Amino acid sequence: MNDTPLLTLDTIASYLRARDVRLDVEEHPDRRFIRMGWTFDMGEAAVLISLQDGTNNTSRLEITCITQKTYADRPAEVVAFLNARNRERAFGRTLDANGNVWLEYLGMYPTLMELPQDTFDTLFGAVLMHFQEDYAALEGPRRTVQA
Repeated sequence: MNDTPLLTLDTIASYLRARDVRLDVEEHPDRRFIRMGWTFDMGEAAVLISLQDGTNNTSRLEITCITQKTYADRPAEVVAFLNARNRERAFGRTLDANGNVWLEYLGMYPTLMELPQDTFDTLFGAVLMHFQEDYAALEGPRRTVQA
């Protein structure tokens, strides 16, 4: 008998709690998601994880990191940086109307597929690593925008 946990939001929450991550599971009429605060050397961030079951036995896993710092004072520079990162690296990056930077992972998986902890740890670690690199670059020496 196979005891590998399945891809559910509860499984993901249990993996995070096993790493002593403080989190809240929020319930909304159309969506459940995990909300966490995360500390990086360059600042604080919110991290959200949601899992939505869709059609054709697929589930949509989203992991989103959002800077607490805002970059509304230099939107052209930040958008140019994010666009360059989007072309050269995985994940989607955006600047919202408030000046917060978002990094979003979206993956489609078979509904209730097996999700061993090491697989989740690798995926989650990669998302955090890319976000941290982008956040550090934004907080590093100011870039100049070239036309």
